[in-house]
Amino acid sequence: MLVNFKQRQIRLLQTATGVALTLAAQNVLAGSFQLYEQSTTYLGTAFSGTASTAEDCSTGYYNPAGLTQLKHSEALISGVYLNVHMKLYDAAGMSQAGDVVSGDSTVRPSSNMVIPGFHVSTKINHRWSVALAVVEPFGSNIKYPSDSVARDVVTLFKIETYDITPSVAYKINEQFSLGAGFDAMQLKVTLNKAVSAGLGEGYLNNKADSWSYGYHVGVLYKPNSETKMGLVYFSKFDTTIKGKTDELNFIPRVTSFTSRIHLPDRVVYSITHKYSAMWTAVADVEFVHWSRLKDFTFVYTGLDSLITKVPLQNKNAWRVAIGSNYDLCDAWKIKAGLAWDQSPVKTQYRVARLPDSDKFWLALGVKYKCNKALSLDVAYAHLFIKSGSINQHDTRADSGVSGKYKTSGNLIGAQLTWSFV
Repeated sequence: MLVNFKQRQIRLLQTATGVALTLAAQNVLAGSFQLYEQSTTYLGTAFSGTASTAEDCSTGYYNPAGLTQLKHSEALISGVYLNVHMKLYDAAGMSQAGDVVSGDSTVRPSSNMVIPGFHVSTKINHRWSVALAVVEPFGSNIKYPSDSVARDVVTLFKIETYDITPSVAYKINEQFSLGAGFDAMQLKVTLNKAVSAGLGEGYLNNKADSWSYGYHVGVLYKPNSETKMGLVYFSKFDTTIKGKTDELNFIPRVTSFTSRIHLPDRVVYSITHKYSAMWTAVADVEFVHWSRLKDFTFVYTGLDSLITKVPLQNKNAWRVAIGSNYDLCDAWKIKAGLAWDQSPVKTQYRVARLPDSDKFWLALGVKYKCNKALSLDVAYAHLFIKSGSINQHDTRADSGVSGKYKTSGNLIGAQLTWSFV
């Protein structure tokens, strides 16, 4: 009897481990962790006009065709701080053993990160320009208290990406320019959680990484001297993540895993129109093809092997942004913008690792030209995030969490730009 009891508990732990790893990998693609903050240039306009304005060398990433609009070689360094205020309340958790998880019904996860950006560009001649950028196009960092009622689902969920992207642009004539960029991106994922499986409480620490490659291509059209239109396509990333699992306080049943993952492609259309010597209006429309992600298969190895297929029910997502630039004088420029950012997550599939919802942006920024060579951008945006409920439950084990989320966010960015005049 004792042997059978122990075997059942080991099988329960093995199932819990597989579920934990499955959820860890699933949430790499389960929500809106796409980042727009590759520079502070467009933060003040809520990232409107990104593919058409071509204000500085960061256009090498947002739309490489815009590089032909720059008069001089440039370099910039940017940092944007993201802080999300999150509260999970009326919450209840359940362990893999089917027991109620102890803890306060109100949980305040922390979520903050610094999003870096580096860009440099140069003109080869009046038709050709090239650029190089190092940016972070995807990212997330959510940490729950180790004693929260959600601990059997998540204690830490972190995504980091590093995209090295050279680009080139060609000016066909005064109306049309073309551009293309190559993307080499490293993806790192960390997910930690507690496990209660009858043998006591332990912890799973999961880490995975990979390199993947893609591209982005764009066109810039100037029908007249006051209007610019930009269209850019960002390819999907196909990658195989490989990771390790550390089981603390338990016998390690699974020690590594792999999975084939496809990050979605997207299309951005922008327009910039100069109404007067001082006023310029900007707008963006973006479509992200999240619905391509139907399911994934994960292969786990160790003392036991485990193959898990995870269905995904993401929907395609849209983003719309409008803004304005106002030139007070040669030295000062004021920026403002609004945006609506649709989440790809359906309510019934919301998870604690990424409790995403639709967002509204309100942004303000200022640009100060210190001299002919140096300028400073500072911007702020507040994210009004729609409240949402969660009832996460996995069919392979009884672990889960339920409750309601109240969330808001703040973005603060600063940037220095050098123009080699």
